[in-house]
Amino acid sequence: MTAALGLSSEGGEFVEIVKKMFLQGKPADQENVFHMKRELGDIMWYWVTACMALKLDPVEVILENQKKLEARYGEEFTINQSESRAEGDL
Repeated sequence: MTAALGLSSEGGEFVEIVKKMFLQGKPADQENVFHMKRELGDIMWYWVTACMALKLDPVEVILENQKKLEARYGEEFTINQSESRAEGDL
């Protein structure tokens, strides 16, 4: 539960920085990029914690996700492919 709440709150903090930069005109300067880097580190920490709690190998999770995305999008992402998933494609 701690990992899930941490992922959500840290993800929200990352999105808040992105929102300020892209919707409110804040600069993509060193300070904001560094802040985003710190939040990504926090997200990664909670993600690894979630993997450990579920007894999952983080590398295996990454590789499985990569295969899923390659099957879904091939070599290039398209909006159409993202909106038209095959049945059972999570």
